Amino acid sequence: YPLLKLPLPGTGPVEFSTPVKDYAPPGPGPQHGEPGERPDWYVGAPVAYIQQIFVKATVSPWQKNFLAVDVFRSPLSRVFQLVEEIRNHALRDSSGVRSLEEVCLQVTDLLPGLRKLRNLLPEHGCLLLSPGNFWQNDLERFNADPDIIKTIHQHEPKTLQTSATLKDLLFGLPGRYSGVNLYNRRRVVSYTVTLGLQRYDSRFLSSLRSRLKLLHPSPNCSLREDNVVHVHFKEEIGIAELIPLVTTYIILFAYIYFSTRKIDMVKSKWGLALAAVVTVLSSLLMSVGLCTLFGLTPTLNGGEIFPYLVVVIGLENVLVLTKSVVSTPVDLEVKLRIAQGLSNESWSIMKNMATELGIILIGYFTLVPAIQEFCLFAVVGLVSDFFLQMFFFTTVLSIDIRRMEV
Repeated sequence: YPLLKLPLPGTGPVEFSTPVKDYAPPGPGPQHGEPGERPDWYVGAPVAYIQQIFVKATVSPWQKNFLAVDVFRSPLSRVFQLVEEIRNHALRDSSGVRSLEEVCLQVTDLLPGLRKLRNLLPEHGCLLLSPGNFWQNDLERFNADPDIIKTIHQHEPKTLQTSATLKDLLFGLPGRYSGVNLYNRRRVVSYTVTLGLQRYDSRFLSSLRSRLKLLHPSPNCSLREDNVVHVHFKEEIGIAELIPLVTTYIILFAYIYFSTRKIDMVKSKWGLALAAVVTVLSSLLMSVGLCTLFGLTPTLNGGEIFPYLVVVIGLENVLVLTKSVVSTPVDLEVKLRIAQGLSNESWSIMKNMATELGIILIGYFTLVPAIQEFCLFAVVGLVSDFFLQMFFFTTVLSIDIRRMEV
C-alpha cells in the first residue's frame, strides 16, 4: 500500500550552502575553487530565488470562553495585511525606484495538471504564495468563511502522500508544524509568505526586511541571513544509474545459484536462486514501504545501499537453512524435515540477528543524521528480510523438497 505513492529512488533534491555575504550567481563554465568543495551541478544562473518571510503568532491573553478555532483565526487574518505590505514595498535609492514587480519571478499560465487549483495558485503575475491564497487574498472572504479548517484541508489527498501537499506549499512549511488543527495545545500558529524572485537583489531584500521589522517589531526574531541554500532537483533515474544496481542483483543471483548447486537434495536450483533474489528485492520494497508509511522517507538511495547490506547479512541464512533442511533424514515428512532444519539452526540465526541489531543500534547512537537514517533503514530491512526468509523462502524450500519426493 505505501508503495502506491512512493517517489522514485534517487530523485530527491540535493542541497549546497554558500554565504550570503558577497554572493554572486555562479558562471556557466566550470568553477574555480578547491576540487570537491562545490558540487558539479552548481553552475550557471539559478531558475529562481526563494525568499520566505516566516511568521509565528499566538493569541494572548487566552480567554476561557475562546473556542479551539480561535487559535488560528486571528493569526491567519494578519497574513492579508502582510501580503499587502510586501506587494507595495518599494526601494528608493540613487538608481531609482525598485518595486517587487521588477525583482519577482513572473508566472504565466498554470500547468494543465494544476488547472483545478486556478483560484488558489498565482497566475499571470508575481510568484507569491501564502495561506491567504486559500481565500484569494481577500480578507472579507476570510472573515465570511464559517469553517477555516475545512477550506484549508479540502484539497488534501486522501491517500498517503510523501511529496508536499497544497497546504504545505501555501503555508511554506510541513503541515504538522503549522499548528492549524483542532488539537493544537501549544496555541502557536506558524506560516510563511513565500516569494519567488527572478534575480537576487540584496539591497531590495534588506530594505524589505527592515520595513517588516519596523511594522512588526518582535524581540523573538532570531532568524539570521547567513547562507544561501542552493537546491538541485536531479533528473529522473536513468539507465546509467541502474546498471550497477542491476549488476549487483545478477551477481547476487549467480552467487546463490552456484552456492545451491553444491546442495544435491534440491529439485530446482534455479527456482531456489530466484526465490532468494525475490526475498532480497521484496524486503527492500517492504522496508521502503514501511519507512514511508511511518513518515521516514529515505533521502539516502536505499536501492543502492540495500543489496550490499542484504548480501552481507541476509544471504547466509538462506544457504544455512537450505543445507540444514536437506541434511535431515529423507524418510521424514516434509513439514517435519522443515521443522527439524529450522530448530537445528534457529539459535545461531537468532544470535546473529541480535548481534546485527545491536551493532546497528550502536551506529544509531553516533547521532550523525546520515548514519542514523541508514541504521533505521537497516533495522527495518533486516526485520523484513528475516520475516520473508521464515515465511516465504522456507515455503518455497518445502515445495521444492515435496517435488523432489514426488
